[in-house]
Amino acid sequence: MTKPTDRNFRMDVVWVLGSLVVAGLGGVAVNTIIAARMGSSALGVFNQAFAFYIVLSQLAVGGLQYSVLHQVSRRQDDLDHASRAASSAMMLVGTVSLAVCLLAWLARGVVGRLLSSPDVADAIGYMLPGLFAFSLNKLLLNVLSGLRHMRAYAVFQSLRFVLLLGSIAALVAMGRPGSHLTIALSVSELLLFVGLVAYIRLALFRFQFGGSLAAWYPTHISYGLRGFLSGVLHELNTRVDILILGFFRDDATVGIYSFAAILAEGFAQIPLALRTNVDPIIGGHLANQRKPDIEAFSRRLSQTFFPLMLAVGAAAVVVYPFALGWIRVDASFQASWVVFGILVAGISLNARYRPFMGILLQSGHPGSHTVLVAIVVLSNLILNVALVPAFGAPGSAVATGTAFLVEAALIAILARRMVGVRL
Repeated sequence: MTKPTDRNFRMDVVWVLGSLVVAGLGGVAVNTIIAARMGSSALGVFNQAFAFYIVLSQLAVGGLQYSVLHQVSRRQDDLDHASRAASSAMMLVGTVSLAVCLLAWLARGVVGRLLSSPDVADAIGYMLPGLFAFSLNKLLLNVLSGLRHMRAYAVFQSLRFVLLLGSIAALVAMGRPGSHLTIALSVSELLLFVGLVAYIRLALFRFQFGGSLAAWYPTHISYGLRGFLSGVLHELNTRVDILILGFFRDDATVGIYSFAAILAEGFAQIPLALRTNVDPIIGGHLANQRKPDIEAFSRRLSQTFFPLMLAVGAAAVVVYPFALGWIRVDASFQASWVVFGILVAGISLNARYRPFMGILLQSGHPGSHTVLVAIVVLSNLILNVALVPAFGAPGSAVATGTAFLVEAALIAILARRMVGVRL
């Protein structure tokens, strides 16, 4: 197995970080196009629907992406094992995803009434084909990560945002209303699914579908049930601010807040990109009883990556108000600078430990990982409900920024107590 200090690891990180640059620029471009051409209300509708899309995708995948990553990363040289693990999980995910899409279709009207926005209800309906494909894509991307095909992983992650940006631009040019913009999610994910299946089939293994896969179902379901709630809660944590703000405030306020939040989320993807490379390495070290190697690896990252995140975060906050002028959005978006600054501060401080977020999953403690994420989400939810009615968007930013700090503390504490590793 490739060691985490070698050139391959460094190049893997570069490729994944490169994909994050594409993703970040794509996310900025998508939000900018909608904000500049259609206004804050349309942006609010899109991002509220997108929040449901992200959370529902975790329900649809059922934690099975974690089971596949766990299985594949521990036997990276056995492609037949990877094929059977991936194929059996795809059968399960496809079934669950269809059920989630049907329930979302039936519930879309209720959601629209809760948020006082019929446009959100329409937007949810248009995104459902993409939701089905997105859940399968999450699984297949974890196969690439587990096998350490990080360049392919990076390319497909980049392609997702290129396709989304192109679809959004086309819909705006066609003059479609804001509630129709989520069609872009369906188009981009369906095309991405075709590409992922083709690559895995040609470069890695043949998918295997048949009765022989039934023996895998109990393994996947057991691991998935212990870990899936953490996935749901993690994605909910990235969107709870937008959902709570949407409940208490109008679409325009959500649009202004979400513009800054999406940019901050792009910044937060940097430590998560590192996690994508760190997860299979942790799995390999734990499988070979090399916990001191994980601790040494953590120390090296704390001396290089963490200071870099602090510096980049500070620079981003300084540049932000000037960037708003350059992209020529409405003057009302200047109010998002405070939101951006608060969120980036929380993300920067969190970056010391976030690359090791998967250590409990890789060590076979999905239940403890779920507890960790549940505490973070509960903190975020309680703080948002307490602060949003009185302080609006800045209150939501303070709540979410604080949740990032809670997450960092819990990763360090549980890694030491549950795994015996001092990060």
